[in-house]
Amino acid sequence: MPAISQAFRCFDEVARRGSVRKAAVTLHLTAAAVNQQILNLEAQVGVPLFDRLPRGMQLTTAGELMLAAVRRSQRDFDNALAQVEDLRALRRGHVRVGVSHATAEYLLPLVIASLHGRYPGITFSVRSGTGEELLRGVAQGEIDVAYCLRRPPPPGVQEVRAWPQPLGAVMAPGHPLATEPRLLRLRDCVDYPLILMAPGMELRSMLEQMDSAALHQQRPLVETSSVPMVRRLVAGSTALGFLVPDNVAEDVAAGRLLWRPLHDAGAQLPGCLYQRIGYTKAAAMRLFLDELERVADEMRAGFETGVSWSLKDLAT
Repeated sequence: MPAISQAFRCFDEVARRGSVRKAAVTLHLTAAAVNQQILNLEAQVGVPLFDRLPRGMQLTTAGELMLAAVRRSQRDFDNALAQVEDLRALRRGHVRVGVSHATAEYLLPLVIASLHGRYPGITFSVRSGTGEELLRGVAQGEIDVAYCLRRPPPPGVQEVRAWPQPLGAVMAPGHPLATEPRLLRLRDCVDYPLILMAPGMELRSMLEQMDSAALHQQRPLVETSSVPMVRRLVAGSTALGFLVPDNVAEDVAAGRLLWRPLHDAGAQLPGCLYQRIGYTKAAAMRLFLDELERVADEMRAGFETGVSWSLKDLAT
């Protein structure tokens, strides 16, 4: 997409590179031209936007405020251009989305593959990270929407959609609890080795709030911030992990793991969609969000009802 202005473009690139010279190389301009654009912008603002240090250009507090505003303006400009393009060619567009690492593994590739089959002109930029990182990216205008577990959004960001995310116990197919007929609760799990998410993470906080006394009857075998590690350690052992459907859908579909919902009070945390306040969705983004909702609902229906389903079913 074209830059909203040459000054903004130079300012953003110097902030990214920390150097006028490096920014000039990226922008295919002379260092003198880039520096003049920065000086002109500082003259307009009335205060320095960078501290000129021996190790490079470092944003001042005013510079950080301006950078966030510049990036928001560029995103809004890009969105407006995308919508104009949508009027000319409906099936073209670009989607900037942020998701958790687990969602980037499975759910999002299904959504992208499905959309690409019908709308090959839509392209994607995908960022994965923690919820805090993703919402910060939305606030700073670096991504348009973020999908993650619910948390308080930063200023300028709002929650716009939510999907239920039940928490369940993840186990190997031959685990003793796999055929336990009664409803499963956290206290039924604590006699087995536990693979828990690290303290402070959303899924761990859910467990603490559900039944802290039961959870602390024994020390966890492993505490980790890695969902793939939980899945790997649980498979082929008597250990248990606690994850939401988005985290385990592929392994459950392939028969490598089983997932049973917990029936304790509070064993549910919504997955939410966040965007900047005032953000106007282009046609490509609306198509993407509709497909995300369709695929997510279909996937979770299999967990809730026990009906068998496969990757092929979801991809069609």
